[in-house]
Amino acid sequence: MLLPVDIEWVWRPLVHAALIGCLFAPLEWLLPEREPEPGAEPEPLASPRRRTDAAFATIGAVLTEIALFLVLGWTLAQAGRWTPEALVTWEPPLWLSLAAGLLIFELAGYAYHRAAHALPLLWRLHRVHHSAPRMDWLASFRQHPVEIVLVTLAQNLPLVLLGIPLGAHALVVVLLTVNTAFVHSDLRVNLGPLRGLVATPRFHHRHHDRAGAPRNFAALLPAIDLLFGTYSDERATDFGVDEPTPTSFWGLLASPFGRRQRGALR
Repeated sequence: MLLPVDIEWVWRPLVHAALIGCLFAPLEWLLPEREPEPGAEPEPLASPRRRTDAAFATIGAVLTEIALFLVLGWTLAQAGRWTPEALVTWEPPLWLSLAAGLLIFELAGYAYHRAAHALPLLWRLHRVHHSAPRMDWLASFRQHPVEIVLVTLAQNLPLVLLGIPLGAHALVVVLLTVNTAFVHSDLRVNLGPLRGLVATPRFHHRHHDRAGAPRNFAALLPAIDLLFGTYSDERATDFGVDEPTPTSFWGLLASPFGRRQRGALR
């Protein structure tokens, strides 16, 4: 028997966060990308930064779930009516649907990501994510609910309009969801000469580097950044944003809408 929808809004994002933590927290402990500075105290388990990110993984995730249910369900249902009949009746092999869906999803996400750094209104939302002073699996949840709704629409609408089968669509979403936690994680992964094929934590950490110009906008496929001239193989040195930004969960939620929180684009 299915649980009431309002209960699902609570337990589903919490289970998602718990599963991601169970997968990546032990891996970060075993293979950390960044070793602690000699003599430096380890970050407390309940540090302010972790409390903020944990709030995004719990309270923020529930708020996002509600927003997605209210906005995404209706929008995608309407978009499905616009899909050409030829695409609805065509049944390509799963591997082809998956490859096409992944490429479309990635290109749409790349385009939105570039826009989020170029347009002031979108940057005010995206800056919340870039305010994370440290990269780990928990920091992947530091995203404003409004931005999650926007980027989810940007990535999923093309797949619906182009008739990507539901099974392949679901696999793409699951893959990219796990990948989001992976590329933010403090995990040492060295693919050697293959690092230009699949995104790694080092690849995405460079995108969060406070010092350099934004690079590495793709989520999974660095080839997209290579194609558009935004790829960088440099190692990130420092994270966060330069402009004054709240550090608390509620402060970050409100920050895009305050006149004093506009800040500069990166």
